Amino acid sequence: MNFNLTEGKRKIIRIVAAVLLAVMLLLIALSAFGVTSFSSMKSDFKSKLSSAGPGEGFPYQVNSSDVSKIDVLSDDVFILKKDKTIVLDGAAKEIKSLDHTYATPAMSIKGNKALVYDRGGNRYRIETTSDTLYTGTTKSDEKIITAAVGDKGNIALATLSNEATSRLTVINSTFKDAEFIWNCADYTITSAALSDNGKYAAVSVLGAKNGEEYSKVFVFDFEFSDPVSETEYPGTTMVSVNFADNDTVVAVGNNKMAYLKGLKKNNEIDFGTSTLAALSFAPTGETIVALAEYGSMNNQLLRGYSKGGRQSFEKEYSTSIKSIYATDAKISVLTAEQVDIYSLGGTSFKPREAGSNAISTFMIGNKTYVYEMGSIFKADRK
Repeated sequence: MNFNLTEGKRKIIRIVAAVLLAVMLLLIALSAFGVTSFSSMKSDFKSKLSSAGPGEGFPYQVNSSDVSKIDVLSDDVFILKKDKTIVLDGAAKEIKSLDHTYATPAMSIKGNKALVYDRGGNRYRIETTSDTLYTGTTKSDEKIITAAVGDKGNIALATLSNEATSRLTVINSTFKDAEFIWNCADYTITSAALSDNGKYAAVSVLGAKNGEEYSKVFVFDFEFSDPVSETEYPGTTMVSVNFADNDTVVAVGNNKMAYLKGLKKNNEIDFGTSTLAALSFAPTGETIVALAEYGSMNNQLLRGYSKGGRQSFEKEYSTSIKSIYATDAKISVLTAEQVDIYSLGGTSFKPREAGSNAISTFMIGNKTYVYEMGSIFKADRK
């Protein structure tokens, strides 16, 4: 076997060796200043070495009974399992695997950060594709209802509180100080969101009076203790809030959605005879919903709305929509038969293959992925 190396290959080897040496020296320096432990330094170095090799490619085999959720983090696949988080690159190479002991793991992803937390527990951590930035617990071990991470790196924790029915705590991007706290005396917080500029928060809450449930949406400016706006929606259960932009909050409920323009001016869109079946928020502010006509899962409408609340398209479906995933350019819609691809304006593209065991879909760039029972695969065009 010939082991003679060309000068080009020798140069590549020297560059790789220099990079690895530089990484090692940096980690040692950080360890000396207490930024990281030596054990974690060794772990990080091993991770960087292992991720330099090729992956086995998709499909990637998973035990579906262990999977809680799959999403995209920094153009990599982020898998939340019942006992760990796993990050896969484009070649299905495991570039990170990190154990946890959360009883009911949940997560929120924004940009290059994932907030992984124990719903009903008191622990949480902030992850990137390669590191854990912070691990923390809630004040007085309060139980987490829901949580969100913002584009600026701050986090919002909605918890059950001994001092009120529920509490919203916004922690700054250093993860050390609370920059805003709101004690909710009468309601349970059901969802939370943070604006991209890091200045505002929005929450939906659920209440009941005269035997009827209703929701409210509160919007907060961190410079003031009182809410910027408080809007009530009788007979509606708001399931999710989002900032379409820094001045517009969208709230999506079981039978309507609402836009709060200027953080307070309410504009409602009633779903009529339909009920919410699925939804996805695009990073650019668009909202995509699947509506079940008269509650029928085999008679659905796919609708897209601009960040200002204007309906941009509508598609009729005579089959069940299992999941929706919106990126900053496209939408993937998983049905019982295939994955339909649209632009954010509703222009259709060639569909992708998906079997009857498919659970959800997501996109990274122009590549469409499907998570089905037992595996994650790149979906080919039909």
